[in-house]
Amino acid sequence: MHVGLIAVFLLLALALIAGGLYLFMSGLTARAGVCRPPLGLRLQGVEPGSQDWERAHRAAWPILFGGGVLGTAHGIALAATTLMDARISVPIVFIVSGLIVEVGLWLVAKGAGKASLK
Repeated sequence: MHVGLIAVFLLLALALIAGGLYLFMSGLTARAGVCRPPLGLRLQGVEPGSQDWERAHRAAWPILFGGGVLGTAHGIALAATTLMDARISVPIVFIVSGLIVEVGLWLVAKGAGKASLK
């Protein structure tokens, strides 16, 4: 693989790892009942730290936690396959699936949080 492409893949791996760690920490702190911005869900019309915000995070924490674990794992796998000089299709699979996991589970967690408020 070309050196520039390796650098791009490694930067994307770091972005996936950072996004996964954000979800992971949001889930852990929500589970402990101490989640405060900048961690956590952005719920329109709900004041961070309010009872509604806490209820939404109690409903969403398993999804946030799971998304964090999976997103971080995708980032680590992307970095590993890039450094192992794998075929170019393998890192691309980890990029696409990692983005789907992180964004998808963030949206599912947000939906769970909103649903808990109704």
